[in-house]
Amino acid sequence: MAQTCQDWHLYVHDDGSKDGTVTILNSFASAHPDRISILDYPPTGGACNNFLSMLNRVEARYYMFCDQDDVWQPNKIELSIGKLRQMEQEHPQKGIVVYTDLQIVDESLAPLSASMWEHAGIYPQYIRTFADSGGHTAIATGCTMMFNNEAKKCCRFPTDKALMHDIWVCLCVLKCGGVLKGIEDKTVLYRQHGHNTLGATDTKAADIGLRYRLLNIRKVFRSNRLYYAMLSSLGYGSVMKYLCSKVKYKTRIKRAYY
Repeated sequence: MAQTCQDWHLYVHDDGSKDGTVTILNSFASAHPDRISILDYPPTGGACNNFLSMLNRVEARYYMFCDQDDVWQPNKIELSIGKLRQMEQEHPQKGIVVYTDLQIVDESLAPLSASMWEHAGIYPQYIRTFADSGGHTAIATGCTMMFNNEAKKCCRFPTDKALMHDIWVCLCVLKCGGVLKGIEDKTVLYRQHGHNTLGATDTKAADIGLRYRLLNIRKVFRSNRLYYAMLSSLGYGSVMKYLCSKVKYKTRIKRAYY
């Protein structure tokens, strides 16, 4: 409601909460029937399926994912749609996703880290193609994304291996030759409260070395196994290609070149 750009409509689906969420949602929808719509269908069993199920039920020119526990900066929509329309002129008829950095905060909005990208070791300039996408298991945080209808059309593949809605949309767009564009502005206060479905990890990317990987070998192996399975479902290629992509990503960062 506080956005500088007011050309939006909010669609909400409650995925089986057991508190007062539905009552609050209905109150907001009743107060703003022209701005807020409640989608009424059974729970889907998790954030990934919930967001993707809504995406299949809503038709628009542009889309954004809104998590219920974060705070958007007032210029978030205005900034994102301006960059997206610029990218559409540069890449007509392409699926395009723009996304921004975030500031990590605690449940009381006190700063924890100035940059999610720095914290997680995300370098958008090094993920331009589907082949590049093996380099890092995170690309864009869903609550910062805006994408066009052409990008939605790219999401036509079976979703049984999808880990989260945001990375799935990004991978499908890259698979179809679309464009991802990172924006350095921090448009979201990314709230960490101990109950996040998926949030910022406690360990900074810069501190994840060989010792960390050995001590957390099961966690690291499982994360990569699931991510590779998702890539493989989109026809990524061999495990060797995946491993080489990760090495290439690290090398590009160290040498600061694409």
